[in-house]
Amino acid sequence: MEKLSCKDLSFRYNTNSADTLKNISFSVSGSGVLLVVGKTGSGKSTLLRLMKREISPVGELKGSINILGKAQSELSPLQSACAVAYVSQNPDTQTVTHKVSSELSFALENIGTKPSQILSRVGEMATYFGIEDIYSKPIEQLSGGEKQLCCLCAAAVLSPQILILDEPAAQLDPISSGKLFSVLRRLNSELGTAIIIAEHDPSEIFDMCDSILALDDGKAVFFGSRESFVKAAVNDPVLHGYLPAPTRAALKLSKTVFTVKAAKTLLEDTFGVTDAQPSLSAGKPRTDAALKAESVYYRYDRNSEDIISCLDLTVYSGEVFAAVGSNGSGKTTMLKILGGIIRPWQGKVTVSGRNVRSYKNSALYSGCVAVMPQDPYDLFICQTVGEELDKSNKDNELFKRLCSELSLGPLLDKHPYDLSGGEVQKCALAKLLLTDPKILLLDEPSKGLDPQAKAVLGRMLRKLASEGRAVCIATHDIEFAAEYADRCGLFFNGCIHSAAPSGEFFSYNRFYTTAASRIARSVFPDAVTVSELEKCISGGERR
Repeated sequence: MEKLSCKDLSFRYNTNSADTLKNISFSVSGSGVLLVVGKTGSGKSTLLRLMKREISPVGELKGSINILGKAQSELSPLQSACAVAYVSQNPDTQTVTHKVSSELSFALENIGTKPSQILSRVGEMATYFGIEDIYSKPIEQLSGGEKQLCCLCAAAVLSPQILILDEPAAQLDPISSGKLFSVLRRLNSELGTAIIIAEHDPSEIFDMCDSILALDDGKAVFFGSRESFVKAAVNDPVLHGYLPAPTRAALKLSKTVFTVKAAKTLLEDTFGVTDAQPSLSAGKPRTDAALKAESVYYRYDRNSEDIISCLDLTVYSGEVFAAVGSNGSGKTTMLKILGGIIRPWQGKVTVSGRNVRSYKNSALYSGCVAVMPQDPYDLFICQTVGEELDKSNKDNELFKRLCSELSLGPLLDKHPYDLSGGEVQKCALAKLLLTDPKILLLDEPSKGLDPQAKAVLGRMLRKLASEGRAVCIATHDIEFAAEYADRCGLFFNGCIHSAAPSGEFFSYNRFYTTAASRIARSVFPDAVTVSELEKCISGGERR
């Protein structure tokens, strides 16, 4: 039986003159898993919200949506609330209470579940998701990734037949992301929950999806099986960007696999195993420090533990430095300290050779430092994106170039809060770059971006570094860091550890590393990115 289906679905927001979605048809049967991909702003979030009647956007809807064999409009409020669960890409817009414990019980209380059953079901689900350690915490104290896990658990507590997720792993570190998708696998295989998931990086979900829907400018450019998608992606550069590393590697050998294990076995059988170690890159000694932290300590209040502990970090002019680490480890706090937003209780931060405390008023942010927060919406106060960028614009030529490179033209007349997650990331970056900073501190800059937009961002950061600027990013996007950062370091226990050139850093890590490195290290130990692996396969000597 089809659990969910859409036929000839079109939708137009009341404020728009053109359709956001155009004649889309697809279906999900039984415990199927549907992956939705598409460029930033292609309509994925709008489509997913239409599947959940309670949060359906306001506008003109054409076509039909059927859920559990009934028209969506025929479901009772209780049926609709319980049958379909939804997790958005921005957890701050979804939480409704102040503590994790109350958030998990909120939905059960509202559908009249007996108090004696609520605690049992909440406790079971919290244990299932492995979030017992944050169960009693206020939501405002959670990291972005922890909030996402809380929202997912709150959605799953109703035991929905259909679970809809909009980029659920966008704010999760690699280990937490693995745990999340492990739970989704169990929900799907053990409970028969149908899953519809939109992801820009589908590597964790690709091997378990049954069908794929690709959107472009609101249209369905592909709907079919995973295997059919791979065949279509071979000659389509846009679709090709959504193929996970194992599949891209295997295609170079005219094979089709979906997991790291299968790709690793394929390479070893084809090329043999080597005992060679990754090459070490000594690099040239650097003295042009743009940003420096020395023995920095920070805690939220006098009686709490240090979040930042003995942090020593130097970011040089002309480089992109990436800090990776677990959710809630303190990466965001570190960026705030480096950007002068908060002050450490001990230690020294130097910006462009001056103590950060010596910058008065707004001098630090006048052509010196620019900071992108974890939630980029915090940067916007005007009614339209155009007005917002005009406030920062000091160079019309730069403004035109950024609008072209980041495809901002169609967004200039929109309200910032009407943008998708990826669109607001691009607009926030443009706002910062218009201030012509020497140092950029970016918190999760690739979050919400499709593969093509990530490539544009990466090339832009590389260009900024080539101009002598310093770029420091905190990210969970390991593939992005490996491709575009000069150096990377692991943020753990309050400070940066093992900072090294990116190739060296990722070739020795086991969990904080790329899928390409996991696949290749026993055959091509220096291959860290997918492009490097593809080159090695093309030029490798087969046995």
